[in-house]
Amino acid sequence: MIQRLRRLLSPAFRAVPELRRFALALLELLARPALLPFKLSRPRSSDPASLSRLESRTNEFNAAAERYFATYPDPEHLITKPFSEPAALSRRLIDLGVLIDGLRLLPGDTVLDLGAGTGWVSHVLNLYGCRTIAVDVSSTALSLGLTLFRRDPRTNWGLNPQFIAYDGHTLPLGDATVDRVVIYDAYHHVPNPARILRELRRVLRSDGIVAMSEPGRGHADNALSHAEAAKGVLENELVLEDIADLALKSGFTATRVVIAAHSPLLEIDAHELRLFMGGRGFGTYWKNLCAALDGHHYMLLFTDDPQPTTKRPRRLKAIIRPLRHPARRRLGPLSSASPGSLYHSPATRALEHIQLRRGEGAPTALHVHNAGDTCWLSSAVRPGWTRLGVHLYRADLSRTLVDFDWLRVSLPRDVNPNDSVHLAVPLPAIDEPGEYLLVFDLVIEGVAWFAERDSVPLEVRCNVG
Repeated sequence: MIQRLRRLLSPAFRAVPELRRFALALLELLARPALLPFKLSRPRSSDPASLSRLESRTNEFNAAAERYFATYPDPEHLITKPFSEPAALSRRLIDLGVLIDGLRLLPGDTVLDLGAGTGWVSHVLNLYGCRTIAVDVSSTALSLGLTLFRRDPRTNWGLNPQFIAYDGHTLPLGDATVDRVVIYDAYHHVPNPARILRELRRVLRSDGIVAMSEPGRGHADNALSHAEAAKGVLENELVLEDIADLALKSGFTATRVVIAAHSPLLEIDAHELRLFMGGRGFGTYWKNLCAALDGHHYMLLFTDDPQPTTKRPRRLKAIIRPLRHPARRRLGPLSSASPGSLYHSPATRALEHIQLRRGEGAPTALHVHNAGDTCWLSSAVRPGWTRLGVHLYRADLSRTLVDFDWLRVSLPRDVNPNDSVHLAVPLPAIDEPGEYLLVFDLVIEGVAWFAERDSVPLEVRCNVG
């Protein structure tokens, strides 16, 4: 029954991508009552008087942080993090991956690592190609971080990595001097969060992003936090809604929570994967996900529009289909055994057949739908310029490449997620008769073709006679 329904609906979803969005919205509406029991209440916020008392003790907490690192019995353990923490290694690497993805990070970015500690996050970002500024209230911690950098022959000193101790009040950086801020497991130690958020907004550029990975509900009450607090370390109980409110008051334009967990939520038998997709075990999974989202937060703070664009793309997916044209007739798909194609995929769309006269071009038209999460920028004067491109191959078994950059067609406007455009595509003349294959795909000029990011291009047979 389910397979039959899927076979009936799939052609309609391909023909009208907007139908899929409607179907998902309807499914969400129907699921809400069933998921309501999993909803967790918002934790209680700290009262203003308590926050004021904490802020007045900022210097005291700064001194405690320095003592923590200066008296730590095993400095080598700190220098070799996260690899000196076997039980936490996978979580650390997952956390960092989520933060890098959320930052839309590119080599060459200037990244402030706030509460850097001994600098392992800065070190990874340096190897990636970012100019890092490690800032912490503990000069001892930063000294250990510098040791980490000096030990690794791969450290890129040409990026001028910096290690700066600060007073816990004012960041020692100029206005609008950093592209990104990463805060890993440090914001919950901050006694003056409103002041620090204002400082972060000040030093960030106009399109900046803050990404933080922080513990959530119950952190302040666990045994390890009590042990740290006994040494004078501040262990705040964070409420993500409070962070969001403070960020907006501090001048950020938007806040987002990344829906991800810093450890896998479930393992199932491989033979039960399809059953899981159909709903088996979903209740357990959703319960674990809600608990994970409440117990740990990945937060993003934006100084500009949070919508990803092709300037810094995330998920790129285009659905390209031909519009009806008198010169086109239906043909079956090419053999899946065709070798040598960069774009070959079992998901390749049904093909059309175009007839051209030798030495004469012809107009055709396409419907292009943005099924990803990234806005396609259409302007040639901005980074992220996106156009339709066409590759020309011989339609033989080897798929001989004739011209990889055979054609470019500009987008009429920026295309947001879940939006579509119609493109008039003037096919150039082909002088040599024969069977050809046209591969239509989107390209971010100078960056990547969408097919390289797992989007499926449209392949069309063309006969030139």
